Amino acid sequence: MAKMYISPDEIRTLYEQFDAPIANLDCGQKCAPYNEGGKPFCCDICVAVPTLYEEEWQYVRANTDLWFEWKAENCTDTPEEAAEEVARLKGETPDTMIMAECLGPSLCQRPYRGLTCRQFPFFPYIDSQGELLGLSYYWEYEDRCWVISNMQIVSAEYRRQFLQAFEVIFERVPGEFENYQYHSEVMRDTFNQSRRAIPLLHRNGFAYKISTHNERMRRVLVESLPKFGPYKLAASMPFPDGS
Repeated sequence: MAKMYISPDEIRTLYEQFDAPIANLDCGQKCAPYNEGGKPFCCDICVAVPTLYEEEWQYVRANTDLWFEWKAENCTDTPEEAAEEVARLKGETPDTMIMAECLGPSLCQRPYRGLTCRQFPFFPYIDSQGELLGLSYYWEYEDRCWVISNMQIVSAEYRRQFLQAFEVIFERVPGEFENYQYHSEVMRDTFNQSRRAIPLLHRNGFAYKISTHNERMRRVLVESLPKFGPYKLAASMPFPDGS
């Protein structure tokens, strides 16, 4: 199936309609103290490399100086390591995406944040029957991303805008639905191996745990979803500070 084109006007509309913050606080201030570089993990290009659709790349390059091509050399010690990292990430990145980096959180131009910035740490979760159920997260960031350990702070408006944006993307770029359907399958396999249920922020507004054995969903309090890394430790303290 040939990929469909997203016009600059559609990119601009996606940006305008998917602009809600995850919560009414700056979550970057929650995780940055735990990052050696002092940046929020999602803004550290050596932790998470942003990707932009080709048409998105063309749009931001025409309208802002925020974005430029990602250089692996900024995150490795030798040219050989840089080449290996580029090869690894290219193998994980669809051909329709550009690996990029920006001027950093202190110089962020929020109207021109990429879609991957807006969605992080979440991705659209699709079950084995091809139904878009809601939001789950990129589990490789469990020990670093504060939001993953505090999903109760995710606003209803953010959920709504997230799903609306991806419904548009899936209509215009059908291959993206297949990519996320595959990623959801990988999550089921990964969590099944460790006998873990998959956390889900369902499109109906509630939180669930999904069995990887039969995909049955059990509704839970969002506050009961697990915490990880330093945020789990902070929550266990006698006087937790919300971290």
